[in-house]
Amino acid sequence: MTKKIAAIVPALNEEKNIANVLRVLLNSKQLDEVIVVDDGSEDKTAEISRKMGAKVISLPKKGGSGKANAMREGVKRTDAEILVFFDADLIGLCEKHISLLIEPVLKNEAMMCVAIRERKWWGKISKFMIKIDPLSAIAGERAMKRFVFESIPPRFLKAFEVETALNYYCLIKKLPVRYVWLRGLDIIIKEKKWGFWRGFFSRIKMFWQLFWIRIALRVWKKEFELWDKSKII
Repeated sequence: MTKKIAAIVPALNEEKNIANVLRVLLNSKQLDEVIVVDDGSEDKTAEISRKMGAKVISLPKKGGSGKANAMREGVKRTDAEILVFFDADLIGLCEKHISLLIEPVLKNEAMMCVAIRERKWWGKISKFMIKIDPLSAIAGERAMKRFVFESIPPRFLKAFEVETALNYYCLIKKLPVRYVWLRGLDIIIKEKKWGFWRGFFSRIKMFWQLFWIRIALRVWKKEFELWDKSKII
């Protein structure tokens, strides 16, 4: 039986690059649906996405409700059994990358598959760190069975914390996870997108959230066991 696969792309003011990402996703024969969740963009992100043929979900313009909430809204709007998330600021995405992410989940070899972006020297460090600490796999490009996302309590579906929460859930439940090296894949860094100071402070905020979520996961570990995933939709 063929399983429905949906790609979900959270996006905020990504008019300069989102077409490059969508062009690859929409051409993929493995994806049944491509959903862009426009998180209150003030540019032409939604317009470009809609014209290219993606399904667009426009969230209220409140300056961005956060990546995790955008991911959640995308999940609500599809009944796909396999979810594949992609950042909108990727550089070098190709159809082979999509296959490498999807295949382990499609073949039931893993419940979640996470990308390791090449990113020159940083990619090699990430590859090494993940072996020591699985929670450090924070790339936005990941495929998973739907139940994995639905098993994350709302408390942890916030901003940049969501990737760590997904990693943690799979870790404590001993679910098989694959990590795939996506050669040639990179992102546009925050400082280049938004200017040095805005990008710098956004990066500091991200690191703080990643630090905080590690503490929160230990404090509220019990919630993962008590959470009724049916409440998420």
